Amino acid sequence: MTADPATDRAAADAVLDIALEESKSKADETEVILTSQNLALSRITHNVIHENLIERDRSINIRVVVQNRVGVASTNELDREGIRTAVARAIEIARVSPADEEFPGLPSSGPATHAMDWAYDEPTAALTPAARAAAVADIVKVMVAHKLTAAGYVSTSSGSVAIANTKGIKQFFRSTDSAINIKAMGDDSSGYAEGYARRFSDLNAAKLGETAASRAAAGRNPGSVEPGEYTVILEPPAFREYLGYLSWTGFGAMPFSEGSSFMTGRIGDRLMGNNITIGDDFAHPSGAGMPFDFEGVPRQPVTLIDKGVASGVVYDSYYAAKLKHANTGHALPAPNTYGPLPLNIVLTPGTKSADDLIRETKRGLLVCRTWYIRLVDKLQTIITGMTRDGFFLIEDGQIVRGLKNMRFNESIVGALGRCELAKDLVRSESHVLPACRIDGFRFSSGTTF
Repeated sequence: MTADPATDRAAADAVLDIALEESKSKADETEVILTSQNLALSRITHNVIHENLIERDRSINIRVVVQNRVGVASTNELDREGIRTAVARAIEIARVSPADEEFPGLPSSGPATHAMDWAYDEPTAALTPAARAAAVADIVKVMVAHKLTAAGYVSTSSGSVAIANTKGIKQFFRSTDSAINIKAMGDDSSGYAEGYARRFSDLNAAKLGETAASRAAAGRNPGSVEPGEYTVILEPPAFREYLGYLSWTGFGAMPFSEGSSFMTGRIGDRLMGNNITIGDDFAHPSGAGMPFDFEGVPRQPVTLIDKGVASGVVYDSYYAAKLKHANTGHALPAPNTYGPLPLNIVLTPGTKSADDLIRETKRGLLVCRTWYIRLVDKLQTIITGMTRDGFFLIEDGQIVRGLKNMRFNESIVGALGRCELAKDLVRSESHVLPACRIDGFRFSSGTTF
């Protein structure tokens, strides 16, 4: 049986070596990324599994450099002929592409990367459809007890990323991941819960189902409040949307250099409350990072906001050379239009529980989840969006009733200047963060649902 590059480094290296060999006399420099992934998914609707799939993908992304001209091609055909064809296509693209005189060349080999052996869990990689179905059954049992229906999914994945270039870089990393996503639905209300973990055994489907169901049950017969400014508690899935937009629009070297980031020209300035420290940490034990970027450069933990003060942004080899800064190892796969980005945001937590934040709120709103978020003003970090799947009125420290959803317009940086963070960090997608309470949160309009 042929060894699988998803788990076998020698097999991955063999594929990389073929691509480097095929381009040896035809390109000045070559980079090859081999991505191997096994995704297993059981999707739920109306309390039944309506889709069950296993997807197996092996692909390479080839970047070649010909006299400061760059070409990129990819393929799923990993035999020599398929790789040779992809290399030829990348070289052809490079030859007709405009020259980039600022291109510094591919990065050279660097220090050894963090091993992160704990990122791969064999039981998760080998999890069966029956085990996913059992988790779905646990969720459905909760829904039936509450007279609700569930939508969502239970998923696991495993795979690897292997990278090599003609300047000596050679990296390999394998990992597993798992997720449970639940939307509990009633006639006039819904509730949400999610869980992410490297190991499927760390997720509790019944507990997550109970969280989603309790939100939906508590939100029945929703009332409404007038648009205006409120104290809000954002649960982690809602707060993550904020941090995701902030990292995309402001924490990368490309918008920073172009002047479209809120960080431009403000390094060393206080931008947020002194309780806000935001970093990018690939190795956080609750996170989903990997120890090198998509150029094979070792990732570095980066403090972006330090106690409210703008501290720095993240770099890849291109912007490190252009801005004369150390490369922090945050390249995305070529080609990309975003430049380097932080993918593993982590916040330093507060000292109170999320329940404490609610108990201390005289009158406010609890937001469990948001959606339809759009960027309004990049420099001012103003976004608009809507609440969903759990929106509640708080009075005298108690959640008193569900509410019809509302649209908000708010500056992320402004909100982080008047917020308090909870103490418990949880993972939401690829970020690790707590719940938070924000004063003066602006709601612009209501809805009928």
